[in-house]
Amino acid sequence: MPEFSLAFLGDVVGNVGRRAVAHAVPILREQHRASLIVVNGENSRQGAGITPDNFRELLRCGVNAVTLGDHAFKDRAILATLDDPEEPISRPANLSPDAPGKRLIRLELPGGGPPVYIITVLGRIFMPIPSDNPFATVDHEIAAVPEKDALFIVEVHAETTSEKQAMAWHCLERWTRADQPRVVGVVGTHTHVQTADARLIDNCLVAITDLGMSGPHRGVIGRSAEATVRAMAHQYPVPLDVASDDLRACGVVMRIDPVSRRALSIEPVCIPCRN
Repeated sequence: MPEFSLAFLGDVVGNVGRRAVAHAVPILREQHRASLIVVNGENSRQGAGITPDNFRELLRCGVNAVTLGDHAFKDRAILATLDDPEEPISRPANLSPDAPGKRLIRLELPGGGPPVYIITVLGRIFMPIPSDNPFATVDHEIAAVPEKDALFIVEVHAETTSEKQAMAWHCLERWTRADQPRVVGVVGTHTHVQTADARLIDNCLVAITDLGMSGPHRGVIGRSAEATVRAMAHQYPVPLDVASDDLRACGVVMRIDPVSRRALSIEPVCIPCRN
């Protein structure tokens, strides 16, 4: 059972973000040998939310799974897709149990091997949506998975670096024993700026505080620079339209050994795309 690579790209912003992902996927497959590609797609609909068509477009370009965040329900048309057990898309697991949508995505490796689960949780510090304890939620969801050889990637959709880093240490302590499912990666999303702290911890778990953004980087976290400056500097009410220039798909490629059930390395990527 050979080692494999999994790519995880940060928040896809608007149609230009979807275009950046479509450009990046073959590069991730061919140059980085990514067997699985996961993206956070919660901003793929004009900068906030996701539609079924947006989701289908990401799958058609070669993405294996799509996660969401605090804008998960921005467009209600996605609810039926979220509820479909066959569709590889999930909402944050630490919302109300009565909220629509799946809490986990289960992926299979092309060449066989243990299942790979993706779980997303919202942070609670400075976040606009009330949510349950993300640490307890991760523990509960992982413990409920029957496959003891399962591998997990945890995504923390949060504002603060401290909450995202704390989750990595929590998972390292709680989920690295050989007799249970293992967390091999903890990645952060939401702030749209790739951090410089990608690391391999104790030769078994990889982590990064924020994957960055897949979309237009000539702007302010994906929005028009001119409009954002007017709104912030002059308190002028203007629509914060999605920017359009300097497209890049940002994230990481993590290498994982399914036999020893540990991560081997993590490489940040920021793949430019011509407009």
